[in-house]
Amino acid sequence: MVKIQDPDSLIQAFRHLLCEEREKRGLSQLELAKKSCLTRQCIALFESGQRIPTFFSLFRLAKGLGMPVTKLVSLFMSKLEFYEQQEPKLLVADSKKTRWQV
Repeated sequence: MVKIQDPDSLIQAFRHLLCEEREKRGLSQLELAKKSCLTRQCIALFESGQRIPTFFSLFRLAKGLGMPVTKLVSLFMSKLEFYEQQEPKLLVADSKKTRWQV
């Protein structure tokens, strides 16, 4: 089980995952927005960590990325587990240091 010292860590991990998956598919924010029936601004806010996706948005993002929502959540959990295994190190995101607690 992953124990997060700072809830903002979840947001940071998700935003990095979303950026990685979008870029892996060669999609712009606008293209992902169209495929997921969201706005480009919404995608930008998710990727910047300024907005937290709702349950409904997760399904739309998964659809836009061409994967089941269970796969998106699984990738997210894998990312969290990866950081958990790194001993309690610092994850640096946008000059903000977030400590992961194992």
